[in-house]
Amino acid sequence: MIKIYISYLIFCVFPFFAYAQEPLIKNNINKSIPRNNKNLCFEKSTDILPLNKIYKNVKYNLANNENCKIEDLESWNCEIDFRYIPIPSKNDINVILVPQDCGDFPYRLYLLTIKDNQIRSDLYVEGEWYEPGNNEDLVEKTHFTISTDFIITVTTEYDNNLTIKHYDLDQNGYIREKTNDN
Repeated sequence: MIKIYISYLIFCVFPFFAYAQEPLIKNNINKSIPRNNKNLCFEKSTDILPLNKIYKNVKYNLANNENCKIEDLESWNCEIDFRYIPIPSKNDINVILVPQDCGDFPYRLYLLTIKDNQIRSDLYVEGEWYEPGNNEDLVEKTHFTISTDFIITVTTEYDNNLTIKHYDLDQNGYIREKTNDN
């Protein structure tokens, strides 16, 4: 009887607890990595442009820290492992979303552009903000879209006011706000 009970524990109960404790972060660094690219940090996005979706409560990928040689990437890290969401890239410019949830607000995403192993630009594109202690029903909500020609539109709604800004991504990986002049 004891052998049956121990077998039950080993093959039925312990695997259940191991599975139940699995983190929400999707870890893709164990997939095969092409050997000809020594600086591959991020997976390619499976999304296609135009991009129009909300990334709240999505699973994050983990960067391949072993091979990642991007300057100042650690300054965008809130946890031990660098978390990101891949979005479609433009030419040789990597574009990722990075959660900045290590402060007062658990839902804030920044768009980073990376070229030649350098972070070229960052832009707050999605999340929620409110003044703690004041009217917490008054929430600033921000979301973004990216068109097929890579125009980034950031929309912010706060106190029944809507602010819409348009940005483009130049060939060097810098995000520039579009004005009437350009």
